[in-house]
Amino acid sequence: MSTDKPRVGFIGLGLMGHGMAKNLAAKGFPLTVRVHRNRKAAEDILAAGAREARTNAELANSSDVVILCVTGSPQVEEIVYGENGIHGVAREGLIVVDTSTAEPESTAKIRGDLAGKGTLYIDAPLARTPKEAEEGRLNTMV
Repeated sequence: MSTDKPRVGFIGLGLMGHGMAKNLAAKGFPLTVRVHRNRKAAEDILAAGAREARTNAELANSSDVVILCVTGSPQVEEIVYGENGIHGVAREGLIVVDTSTAEPESTAKIRGDLAGKGTLYIDAPLARTPKEAEEGRLNTMV
């Protein structure tokens, strides 16, 4: 499938992330997801044409934009710095959007480390509820 839309990687298919990823797939974005715990949450997104990455690094390598929708800084740090993490494959032009509730010190460190590799890291917490996420009506603070 040929598209001018950026390739999106999505990590965190929980209450908020499921709706966000579902809407990206419905709008025709080339989507790659990372299924962590709950395979059931990913079934409809994969059925809609998303592909599944085995590691965070694989997801980042196949994406122009990576969206993180996880609980907080400890989870984000594991995704970025852990085994097969995003930091190891960060590159010029990659954009990472963190929608978690993050600690400012952690966010600043990650932003600096990724910037050194040419990757833009955007802190973008969410407002509203899973209902609005499913409806595609979340607020994002950038």
